[in-house]
Amino acid sequence: MKPKSSHWADQTATRLIAQLGDKATYVLASGITPSGTVHIGNFREVITVDLVARGLRSLGKEVRFVYSWDDFDTFRKVPVNLPNQDMLKEHLRKPINRVPDPYGKESSYARSNEVRFEKELAKVGIAPEFIYQAEMYENGTYAEQMRLCLEKTAQIKAILDKHRSSPLPDDWLPTAAYCESCESDDLIYQRYDGDWSYSYKCRSCGNEASMDIRKTKNLKLNWRTDWPMRWSFEKVDFEPGGKDHSSQGGSYDTGKEIVKMIWGREAPIYLQYDFVSIKGLGGKMSSSKGVLITLNEALEVYSPQMIRWIFASQRSNHDFSIAFDEDVIRTYDEFDRSEQQAFSEPPAKAGKWQANRRIYELSCVKQVDELVGPAPKRPPFRELCNRLQVCDGDMERCYERFYSEGHDSFCDRDAYNERASLAWKWLDSHAPDEFRYKLNTSRVELKVDDKVLAALDALKALVSGVDLDEIDTKELNQKIYDDVIRASEVDAKDFFQAVYTRLISRDRGPRLPGLLKEVGLERLGKLL
Repeated sequence: MKPKSSHWADQTATRLIAQLGDKATYVLASGITPSGTVHIGNFREVITVDLVARGLRSLGKEVRFVYSWDDFDTFRKVPVNLPNQDMLKEHLRKPINRVPDPYGKESSYARSNEVRFEKELAKVGIAPEFIYQAEMYENGTYAEQMRLCLEKTAQIKAILDKHRSSPLPDDWLPTAAYCESCESDDLIYQRYDGDWSYSYKCRSCGNEASMDIRKTKNLKLNWRTDWPMRWSFEKVDFEPGGKDHSSQGGSYDTGKEIVKMIWGREAPIYLQYDFVSIKGLGGKMSSSKGVLITLNEALEVYSPQMIRWIFASQRSNHDFSIAFDEDVIRTYDEFDRSEQQAFSEPPAKAGKWQANRRIYELSCVKQVDELVGPAPKRPPFRELCNRLQVCDGDMERCYERFYSEGHDSFCDRDAYNERASLAWKWLDSHAPDEFRYKLNTSRVELKVDDKVLAALDALKALVSGVDLDEIDTKELNQKIYDDVIRASEVDAKDFFQAVYTRLISRDRGPRLPGLLKEVGLERLGKLL
């Protein structure tokens, strides 16, 4: 079957069909442990699966996209960004689904992180089938799978030992238990007694007991065995993984051997994805350390479609960063060019055009396989930031002055509202100090020499004598140098410093010709 495009998601979708044959439904999987706030870096795995799912659906295939919350894992470290630190420390080494929510809103710490991320995914058009592994283990769904793995302990251990520098201990088991008395995983010993019996002794409280694998709510498989078990249980056809799972002898490599040996099944088709960092707010993110940006926080700067476009624009196996500093402007400019090109007529050599168009289609929040024009009319981000600041953040006044019907820069109202809200949030939270300013409301008195004062008068005369709405910024810039700076024989640095002080009480600011046009004659007359 021919892929819809050359995009890696479409190529992967075609590879799935070629290797697995024509199936009624293709099962795609993703998941994470909600041990801390789920961040934008974790989102890469989810959208990787979503993009491949869209590639399959574009070819008319049915897809089941499952997302596993590994909320039966152990709570090992308290993230520094959470409240109620002392309370959380009391619950270390318990299952994270049994740790109280530090915010007091959800049923558990795990559920608090899950709810937040599930709501975020809905905003960007991703709606997987969520599976909560704590429920699956606690209700006995995996009991037979755990017994099977325990009976095959020697074979599993042999596979893992092949990829280790030192062998696992003789009493190693492919399972992990929690004390039925205090819920801690700090156990002196664990032992499979055969049939359905499993025994242990707790180091934390001294409890020594046996449990029935079919009835207990306190036993699970460890990660290296749990992952391939779920591949078999859910009949997973595709699941990506990060660098940490993709190395030689890593969890994917051992999982391939385990799933084949125990369940006689081939591992899912795999795709490695690389890390995402944040430019302007620190480097690699970590939930447990509390150094992170959530998807919601990214959505305060970028629209849902732009978030999807940023990820869809990258090859899955390339590291990249999401900008929160001044490169936000560049990202918006690149998106706008991509959008205009996607809606344009294809050129004679349409390879790059087709690739760009497919990226744009995949970026749409609702699945779109054919675009219907015209492109939305959006305000340029840099220009909008300046104009919003000139209008003191009043988005309605800014729209009526610069973007409403009858203006050359007319914008679709919904597109304007969305972008203006994002631009103002970025200005308030992340923009570099030199990019932010507030227009003065009254004239600032200056202690400057006569040449500077004469130059300010000349500038006031210049802006009064031209049509600021019509004059080109290059022409206005030339007039500032010819009719003001050179005519007044003033030092250019002193002049610009005085103008910016009068306008925004700073030594420097946005390029002056554009700023003068945005401020307008009425306010310039008052401030100059």
